[in-house]
Amino acid sequence: MAEPSAREWLRRLQGGELSARELTRHYMDRIEQADPRLNAVVALEPEVAMAQAAAADRARGRGEERPLLGLPVTIKDSLEVAGMVSTGGSAARAGFRPHHDATAVARLRAAGAVILAKTNCPEYSASYETDNALHGRTNHPLDPERTPGGSSGGEAALAGADATPLGLGTDGGGSIRVPAHYCGVVGLRPTVGRVPDTGSWPATRASGYMDFYCVGPIARSVDDTALVLPVLAGPDGVDPHAVPAPLHDPAGVEVGRLRVGWFTHSPGVPVTEGTVSAVAGAARALAGAGAELVKVEPPWEPNPTALFFAATSADGGLQMREAAAAAGRHHAGFADLVAAAAEHALSAAEWFAVQREIYGLRARVRRLLTEVDALLSPVVAGPAPLHGMPPAGIPREQYAAFRAFDFVHLYAIGGVPAASVPVGVEDGLPVGVQVAGPPFREDVVLAVAGALESA
Repeated sequence: MAEPSAREWLRRLQGGELSARELTRHYMDRIEQADPRLNAVVALEPEVAMAQAAAADRARGRGEERPLLGLPVTIKDSLEVAGMVSTGGSAARAGFRPHHDATAVARLRAAGAVILAKTNCPEYSASYETDNALHGRTNHPLDPERTPGGSSGGEAALAGADATPLGLGTDGGGSIRVPAHYCGVVGLRPTVGRVPDTGSWPATRASGYMDFYCVGPIARSVDDTALVLPVLAGPDGVDPHAVPAPLHDPAGVEVGRLRVGWFTHSPGVPVTEGTVSAVAGAARALAGAGAELVKVEPPWEPNPTALFFAATSADGGLQMREAAAAAGRHHAGFADLVAAAAEHALSAAEWFAVQREIYGLRARVRRLLTEVDALLSPVVAGPAPLHGMPPAGIPREQYAAFRAFDFVHLYAIGGVPAASVPVGVEDGLPVGVQVAGPPFREDVVLAVAGALESA
């Protein structure tokens, strides 16, 4: 990691080694250097950011202490930032400036963070690649011919290029974990209900996305992820799924006393050798730290990917069409997704049957997490692919089945916390592993991820 961590920047700010204005200018320069090859930033207002930084310096001068005081942060464009363009990658929201912050953004602001920039995402956050008709395509920080993933691809690309100290994304079916894995950074999907998703677009709760969507951090270290989670956590009285669950400290988890289940395959999914090796190596590292490792077979039936898309297209794509209506200004991938959804509309009885399967699979995932303390698996079946191609060498014509993403869909359906942490390299590209834990035990997930990061 070439740049100091977010926690280290905060130490330097507190010690008077630099000002928030200097740090904000530093990251503006980093973005100016990196973004021409990434195309990750969709909105940056230097005067506004510098005014926030100056206010943070004044607050520190008055002796105020806030957990993120003066730290620049970047925000996925699907999360609303008051007064700042917030498009969600859709021409339907071109120029839209909300009057209120999303709850998670407001909490970052209250903690003293400087809201620096908005980052690119696919239209409607509905793709595992970050490209849209409004802002264009975002590229991988190591290879412009490859995707940084989606839908929080702009955040992960910036973090992978050391151009943001901390980012905020969303994860419905892997949209934090997949880009983090592709770009070699850390991404945390909290437990459903840990962080309110109020102020995110598209609206997800009253839809086939149900309670799948989570707001969470993307950072360059596990410690920085742990730093920001307490700022984000807790109910806001608006999101009906957000609850006041206790938040435990990862420092209190003894990894050497954990029982960790691990697996490397999903039926019918070709997983690359490097990915299998990464998971096996991570398992050995945890065993070397004293943890008990046990091979497990997770509940793959009904297939979580098929179930995820059965839910999200249950209305035949009606909500997507209405929310993103902008004739002739859709990305081709989004248009194909809406067209495909139209063929899978469900009757009320069929929709209730899908919900029963979702809650049944969720129960089986959570039951497995009563038998082990954490689960270790691939994030995706392979590293970052070329633009327009599925990962793991899966033929292009099979992309729309999305089977390479079984591993992230499993935990989205399960509603449990999961993190992607980089542990290796395959063909010169980062490879992460996924760590999942029981509901509301992000401390276990982060402790295991931290042990892997250290190893």
